[in-house]
Amino acid sequence: MRIIYWFKRDLRLEDNVGFSEACQQARQLIPIFIFDQNLLAELGGTASRIGFLVDCLQRLNSQLQEKGSRLYCFYGQPDKIFPKLLAELKPEAIFTNQSYSWSGEETQAKVESLSRKYRADFRSFNDSLLVKPEKVEPRKVFRAFFKLWQKALESEDVSKKPGPSWINTPTLNWPSLEETLKLVSYQANHHWSSDYAEKRLRKYDFGKYDSLRNRLDLDGTSRLSVALRFGLVSVRQVLARAKEQLRAEDQFIKELAWREFWYHLKYHFPWTRDLEFQEKRCGLKWLNREEDIQAVEEARTGYPVIDAAIRQLKKEGWMHNRARLIVASFLTKDLLIDWRVGERLFKKYLLDYDEVVNVGNWQWSASVGADSRPFRMFNPVLQAQKFDPQCRYLKKYLPELKKASCRKIHSLELPQYYRPIVDHRAASVRVRQVYFS
Repeated sequence: MRIIYWFKRDLRLEDNVGFSEACQQARQLIPIFIFDQNLLAELGGTASRIGFLVDCLQRLNSQLQEKGSRLYCFYGQPDKIFPKLLAELKPEAIFTNQSYSWSGEETQAKVESLSRKYRADFRSFNDSLLVKPEKVEPRKVFRAFFKLWQKALESEDVSKKPGPSWINTPTLNWPSLEETLKLVSYQANHHWSSDYAEKRLRKYDFGKYDSLRNRLDLDGTSRLSVALRFGLVSVRQVLARAKEQLRAEDQFIKELAWREFWYHLKYHFPWTRDLEFQEKRCGLKWLNREEDIQAVEEARTGYPVIDAAIRQLKKEGWMHNRARLIVASFLTKDLLIDWRVGERLFKKYLLDYDEVVNVGNWQWSASVGADSRPFRMFNPVLQAQKFDPQCRYLKKYLPELKKASCRKIHSLELPQYYRPIVDHRAASVRVRQVYFS
């Protein structure tokens, strides 16, 4: 059987459900990747994010070549490219891993419709989630979901899927990765190597996650979100490695479940893409002051922890998870900026941007999403004092404060620095009037 395999967010050969199935069933296997023109334009942001994608694709192509294959690459819209491929190759099937995001599902549905038109079987596989969303009954709070998710996980096959020993790929007059890259604008990414995921997975001490995960100044988080976003390792590999050191109730396992909780909500409540999960919080009177939005993106809010986090985001394409919570609370509560504005800000810069997870987290931080607590607001000064007590994180990303004492930084006694654009105490009163009036 001749099969086209469509790589998307699964840029690896090992433990790849869809690719493993394709290798087992194909007489001829043709791996492809499409630089989605519309998606690249929509994501915008830093060109280094595309640079990291390019690094990952080059690594994938090298792995394929070792197996006697190669990666054919295209630039454009998938629903415009596939008709040409289907007409020329006449494959019996298209295999791919299932897209679960809103935009990914829309694109995949178009390609699936085309495959029927050309009488090719279309098969998609769950590779990115431990438990399919439809296998857990609808739940609106994480605690209730987690219990059901754990039970469902017990019956799931999370074993490692075999990689190919050899792949029979025909030589075709189709563009190579190098040829297609001439159509794509990008810059080199200097903060993330394409082989970081396997090294990090092997060396990271999951046992210290719970005690160190909130410390901004320590390397306490797994930093595997980028790997999962691009599929450099499988979520099954991450779970297996974590379970070597953790119990099923430990926090890191819960974090994997949190990721799947957002997909659970998206599946059962798809309208939450653009609308608040909590009906009572629809139509909040956001201020959305342009000068505040600009001050945040330019990292000049006068709150060192906010500015350092934004600098990290723009420099590295990543932000510490505790910093994400602090920034999101500051935007939505202190400045009364619509959570959708914050979601777009992270979309612009995050290397690990995941549409479903980002929307869920921003709604949660704005107290308009799936949360059992009616309202929460972080004090950015206290958060910095607690999670960066020696100001190492702040001084790393704000070198202009290197000579200032940590006491002065935490007390905002910084005449040489930006003045705070909002008074937190006054903002905490104002936001409650908006949320509870």
